[in-house]
Amino acid sequence: KLFEKCAAVVGARKMSRYGKQALGEIIPKLCGAGHTIVSGLMYGVDQEAHKLTLECGGCAIAVLGYGINARMEEEAARLAGKIVERGGLILSEYSDITSARIWTFPQRNRIVVGISDVIVVAEAGEKSGSLNTASWARRMNKPVYAIPGSVFSPTSEGTNWLVAQGLAKALTVTELNTLTHDSNAKTQQKNSLEQMEERERELITKLKVEGPMGVNEIARKSNLSAGEILGRLLQLEIKGWIVEECQSRERE
Repeated sequence: KLFEKCAAVVGARKMSRYGKQALGEIIPKLCGAGHTIVSGLMYGVDQEAHKLTLECGGCAIAVLGYGINARMEEEAARLAGKIVERGGLILSEYSDITSARIWTFPQRNRIVVGISDVIVVAEAGEKSGSLNTASWARRMNKPVYAIPGSVFSPTSEGTNWLVAQGLAKALTVTELNTLTHDSNAKTQQKNSLEQMEERERELITKLKVEGPMGVNEIARKSNLSAGEILGRLLQLEIKGWIVEECQSRERE
């Protein structure tokens, strides 16, 4: 379940007040839509994303640019402990006490992207490592969103550039609502299907495979009475899984 629906949230280590405010709006909505938040446990945007996730009661995955047992700065170590306590995960491809190197962080970005369904770049300077994460996302065909910022802010140069180049969608309020709404709708639909009775699932599958059919035809093919079929179809229609069209019923 931890990896079922993941959103990577990455950005500048020198986070601005605007970036912090934006994350305060975005993280709760992503968590509320059932996303596990993936980031890198570095100071700035990464740690703020992890903190907000824990405050929301969400799950977090931290992907390290060094070994699991390498020496961490105090705040990172504290956050790592809380992430694990809350059912999250600390990941690293590096052996035990491997120290961070200049190349290990760009390399770990491919893992951040690989386990995520969507990538959000919160803030990024002109040469931010978050642009490398966005590059990995393009290679893996993952959707990228960037929070647009002031043209006068150095920490928005990278995000504004991504949007201007068409490499990311601007994460406006409308886009965020669409992203979280679509995610919720898919989860609810999946849960509804799992909660269906076996007979109802069989009917949905039959209509999906064979197309629209009348009540009598369904009854003949399923060895059930027309009355029972009619009752189950009515329940499925009430739940929004099928609609009636021209004296036959079919899946939406």
